[in-house]
Parts: sequence; structure tokens; C-alpha cells
Amino acid sequence: MRDRDNLVDWAATGQPMPPVAHVRSPFKSRFGIPRQSGLVPSAIGWIEPCPPWDRMEAWAGIEEFTHLWLIWHVHDQPHQPVSSVRPPRLGGNVRIGVFASRAPARPNPLGLSLVRLRKLHAVDGRVRIEIGGLDLLDGTPILDIKPHIGFTDCPDGADSGFARQAPDRLPVDWSTLPSDRLTTLSDNQRAVITETLSLDPRPAFHDDPDRIYGCPLFGWDVRFRVRNGHVEVTDLVDDPPG
Repeated sequence: MRDRDNLVDWAATGQPMPPVAHVRSPFKSRFGIPRQSGLVPSAIGWIEPCPPWDRMEAWAGIEEFTHLWLIWHVHDQPHQPVSSVRPPRLGGNVRIGVFASRAPARPNPLGLSLVRLRKLHAVDGRVRIEIGGLDLLDGTPILDIKPHIGFTDCPDGADSGFARQAPDRLPVDWSTLPSDRLTTLSDNQRAVITETLSLDPRPAFHDDPDRIYGCPLFGWDVRFRVRNGHVEVTDLVDDPPG
């Protein structure tokens, strides 16, 4: 139960929190988005700053850093905070407190991602920032951006609890995809799809080798199934914008 007397009412205090930018990403649906940033390094996107933060003076010096922290708004569905969650890394059947996880169903709809800064672009005096390793839905509002600092953000002796090791990956088999569909993909698109599906985006409790899943990426609904420890890409279906 929230203590309503202690809630921060940003509108009442005269301190609204508008986004400083929005993200353009290959991920068009929450299903399939990597559960942590950096797990799909080929996932390249853009930070598009909002005025007045799209002027170069706001970003001078940022290219000295290799990575950026993004603080973002979980905006794609009604916010439903919970006190405990079942992380996929624990098989989806072990409950832990929400504050011991990075689940999006938090008391406040905020997310945190670490992305690689690829390049700063300026077109007609306006800034666009190319980033990699995305775990963000296309159109996500960004509330703040801070540079990553290695000696404080990666402290010696840090322990990552149940997430000490990188997740296992499954081999991805493209041989089941019709060849005429395969040729429609660029090298980067194929890499993003491979890296995404290798993480097995299915719910942890699903284990039906005949079930076909759809993962919206780029302009396609990528159809796949998981059999005998392999991900089989079965089709690319045009996914019209919603």
C-alpha cells in the first residue's frame, strides 16, 4: 500500500518531468526485447533529443565516453506495479522482491539502460545520437542521459547475485526460412534477429516445440519455434504499423 501523503506530485510542485529525447529502435513490441541492455550488441538505434536539448551545446564533450546511462519511462502499457516478481533467469517459478530485480513492474514506471555511444550526428544544427546494444521499445521517452564512468559504475568486488553469469544462448537455425525471405534482410538485420532469438524470448514456463511465436522486429513479424535446444526461424511476415 502506498503512503499517499508521501507521493511526489510533479505537476503540483511546478516541476513537470517531460522527456529530453525519444529512442528509435528496431524493437517494435515488448515481446523479444532483450531483458538487459548490451545482450544484443547489433541492435543499433537513435536518440532523438527534444527541443531545446537538440542543440549541439547540450552534448559537447559526450563523445569522450563510450557508454551512456539512459533513464526512461515505461510507457507502452498501463502501469501495474507489484511487490514481487518471477525472474526468467530463475526459471520463472521463483519469487523475489521487485527491488531485487530489474522487472519493469516497479512502483514508478522507470527503466535504466546502459548503451554504447556509437556516434554523434548533427544535421542542420540538430543532434541525433547513434547508440548500440539497445533493450528499448521504439518510441521510448528518455527522461535523462548520463555518461558511464568506469571506476564508479563498475566497482571492484561487485556481486550480481543470481545474475552473475551472462545468459545462455541457443543456436539459431535459418535453414527453415524460405530463401526468398532471407534475401530481404540486411546483414545487420539478420545479426539483430539472430542475437535476439538466441536469448529465447519465450516466457520461461513455455516449452511447446510445435508452437510458432512472433517477434516484431524492424518491419517484420519474425516467426520462430524452439525445438531440441535450437531456435528455428520459420518465416518473416510483413508487420504493418499499428
